[in-house]
Amino acid sequence: MSHDVTGKAAVPSPARPNRRTRRSRRWASSAALVGAVGVGAPLAMMTTPAAAATPTANGYTLINSTGGVFGFGASPAPALGGTLGETSSPVVGIAPDTTGKGYWVATANGGVYSFGDAKFYGSAGAIALKAPIVGIVPTSDGAGYYLVGSDGGVFAFGDAKFYGSAGSLTLASPIVGLSITSTGLGYYLVGADGGVFTFGDAAFAGTLSSTFGGPSPDGPAVGIAANPTGPGYLIATAEGAIVSYGGAPFYGSPALSGVTPNEPLVGVTYAPDGTGYWAVAADGGVFAFNSSVTSGTGSSSTLVTTGHAGFFGSVPGVIGNSGITNPDTVVGIAPTL
Repeated sequence: MSHDVTGKAAVPSPARPNRRTRRSRRWASSAALVGAVGVGAPLAMMTTPAAAATPTANGYTLINSTGGVFGFGASPAPALGGTLGETSSPVVGIAPDTTGKGYWVATANGGVYSFGDAKFYGSAGAIALKAPIVGIVPTSDGAGYYLVGSDGGVFAFGDAKFYGSAGSLTLASPIVGLSITSTGLGYYLVGADGGVFTFGDAAFAGTLSSTFGGPSPDGPAVGIAANPTGPGYLIATAEGAIVSYGGAPFYGSPALSGVTPNEPLVGVTYAPDGTGYWAVAADGGVFAFNSSVTSGTGSSSTLVTTGHAGFFGSVPGVIGNSGITNPDTVVGIAPTL
C-alpha cells in the first residue's frame, strides 16, 4: 500500500559462509524484480549535503540489543566485545557523529547515550511514549538527531527540525526506520510492509508492494536509507533484498548475490558519499556493496572497487560462523570516518 503523507555492477565483499538454503526459484524471482528497479537507476542513517565535501568511511560500529559494541576498521568503539553497560530498556539503534570520534545510542524507552565527542542534545526518556522507539538518526552536521517510534512518532533534538510524523495515523504495520534527505530538510519513514511516508522535502518514489505487486517475497522491510547525494532511497528486507527508488544508486544485494543471510537483516546504511552501502544482519554479519569501474582493455582489464563502503569485518568472522544470537541480536550499524 502506498503512503504519501505530504501530498548504496555490484561488488559485495565476503561476509561469511551460508548455512541455510532457500529455493533457488524464489531467489531468482525476487532477484529479477529487485534488479529491474535498481540497475540503471541514477541511489540511515547518515546524510551529507550534496555541495559539501564528503569524507571516506574507514570503518563501522555495530551494537546489539543489550549494549554490546563491536568496532571494525577505524571505529571509535572499543575492540570487539566492548559494552554500553546495563540499560533499563533494549538498545534499538546507533548513530555516528560527523567527526568519526563518537556516536549516540538509543533505547526503546527513548533514552539517548552519547559516547566519544558526540554531544548530548536530549532524549525522550521522560516522555510518556505511545510506542517504543525503533531508531536514531543524526542530522547532517551532527548537531542534533531524530528518534522515531514504531507508531510513526518523530522526536527532534538539537538542530533537528520537525517536519511532521505518522503518529496520528492508523498504520497498516509498525514503522521500522527513518532516514533524512540529502538536504536535511525532510525525512522518510518506512513501515514493515514497505510503505513509505514522506515529510519536508522528501519525495515519494515507491513502496515494496508497488515493486513486488504485493507483500515482499523476501520478508518484511527492516530499514530505509536515503541517497546522501540526491533524491531517492533504498529499502532493505529481512531476507536480503535491497530495492532502489527515485534515482538512489544501486550496487547490489545479498539476494542478487545468491546469499541467504544466516540471520535476518536488520538495517541498511549508505557510505557518506553515496558510493556504496552496508547491510547488517542480526548475528553481526556485514554485507558491503560498492561502485566499481573496469580499468584497461581486453585481457588486461581489471575490475577496481572505487566505492567507500569497504568491508572491515563482521562479528561471525571474529567469533565464528554462529555470530551472536537472540536475545543479544545486533540492531544497528554506524559508519565511521
